[in-house]
Amino acid sequence: MASIADAGMLWGIRSFMGLLSGQSPFSLWEWAALMGLLAALRLVFMFAKVRNSETFLFNTGKRVTEWFLGTLRGLSPRLFHDGSGDSKVEAAYEATLSLQNNGGAYFQLVQALLQLAIFLPVLLYISWPLTLFLFAAVVPFVAWMQRRLHALGPQEESLLYARSNFRLSLNTARRLYRNWSGRTEIGKLSQEVSEEAGTLNRKGLDASIRKNALAIAMETLSVVAMVAVLAFCAMLIARGWMDGTGLVLFCSALLLCYKPVKECARAVPQFRAAASACKVLVEFEGLPMRAAGRSMPEINGADEQDARGSNQDLNGAAQDAGASRTQNAAGLEIAHGNFTYEGSDTPVYRDFGITLSREKPVLLRGRNGIGKSTLLRLLAGLEEWDAATRDTPAQSLPEGSDQSENVFFIPQDLELPPRRLLLEQVNSVKSAGSSTPANSSKPERSSTSENSPNSASTPKAQLLAEFARTAGTDRLLEKQGLSGGERSRIALLWALASDSPTVLLDEPMAAIALDDRERILLAFLDTAGALGKWVIMASHDPFSEAAQARFNVVELEHAKG
Repeated sequence: MASIADAGMLWGIRSFMGLLSGQSPFSLWEWAALMGLLAALRLVFMFAKVRNSETFLFNTGKRVTEWFLGTLRGLSPRLFHDGSGDSKVEAAYEATLSLQNNGGAYFQLVQALLQLAIFLPVLLYISWPLTLFLFAAVVPFVAWMQRRLHALGPQEESLLYARSNFRLSLNTARRLYRNWSGRTEIGKLSQEVSEEAGTLNRKGLDASIRKNALAIAMETLSVVAMVAVLAFCAMLIARGWMDGTGLVLFCSALLLCYKPVKECARAVPQFRAAASACKVLVEFEGLPMRAAGRSMPEINGADEQDARGSNQDLNGAAQDAGASRTQNAAGLEIAHGNFTYEGSDTPVYRDFGITLSREKPVLLRGRNGIGKSTLLRLLAGLEEWDAATRDTPAQSLPEGSDQSENVFFIPQDLELPPRRLLLEQVNSVKSAGSSTPANSSKPERSSTSENSPNSASTPKAQLLAEFARTAGTDRLLEKQGLSGGERSRIALLWALASDSPTVLLDEPMAAIALDDRERILLAFLDTAGALGKWVIMASHDPFSEAAQARFNVVELEHAKG
């Protein structure tokens, strides 16, 4: 619409030429009023264009970010067994920012094409020889520009990956500056990061100079083309093929369509950066993804399944990348499981099989490196068994579910989500006044302490409050700067507050004071038993005989054969 208003302005210029020669049907004041109206319409149309384009860009940026997060969540865990996965994710994130910052170049290109589409017939009508000459001068320039643009592509993509690697190095340095005291290592790391920053600066400077040189060259060539066009106009006037009025109209039309074309030329480096960002995002989309969810029983028992109204057969079986896993009310069975970390020649599990019973909590024992943490991550769905088709309990969802809630995993390297989420969950339990969930698969009396709460009558909110007092977490929910032991206590409360019937713990007491470990563990087991939660824990801690008797102890060396 703004281009149509520009065409109206061209008509106004022609009317003004007629007004000067006394051949216009309008008076000067009428002409001025019409031109003012056209200018106002053009202003309205330009504002609408800017508003629509910016709205589209920001909404597109939001959708790209949502797509990035969704794709990131679905990436195969194997991608992150070495540093390449993190680098590719950071590069894709840089690409999303670049696409949002430079996406406006596409709108400038569309505007230039629309302007040309409207004014090209006008130019041909005024003077077709001059218009053909103009295109003869412009087309070679456009072809040259395309070649230069193509040459900039690999450099732009390399710069995106260099920025992603630097971001990873900077994050590593930031963590070590706060947690590592060795001056020698910190000094070397600082030097490496500084050198990497210098390399990135040189690459960025070179790319920026090349892009700006290309933009300046395009502007210079456009000026040269304009001079050539004016010289050709002079030749046409000298031969009587064009008069002064035609020259004014042609130049006016040319200037009206030249401005958006010139702005588009200035945005060429942005266009190239956006195109490179799109290429990086396409590569990101092609990264290995998690195996698609398949129909298989969940890790929880029959009571939990019945309470959810699931129609799945609890006695069914699933083939999982060579790992056949079945479970029923008795617990979980894994057979023929194979797992190797990417880049390693030594398998963690080869034809692995194990049966775990829900009658008691499970305690996994074994030397360092035997695979305790890996097994828990496999059960939590954070790793996938080897082979082309894989499934994990966290991917065994009821029809229509988007996320599994049947497993709550507390890893050894603990990262807590924002604690406001835990507060919301605890407050929700309090406000609902809920009792112990009906979906609980209750352990046998032998697996619980004599002092364990009565799960049949004690509300869940009261159970959580009692554990919070025992573990000392009630004063930690709002505290800033938690220690490792305090984070572990918060995580244990979080596991109990969740709706997950199965809790996986990887060295949960390692950061808690020795005098408090067994007391907090027993309180956790009592509360988990009252809530019907099945606990699988890996630990090196030497517990008392009474505490260890609460568990079904599994030695992984023996289980692996």
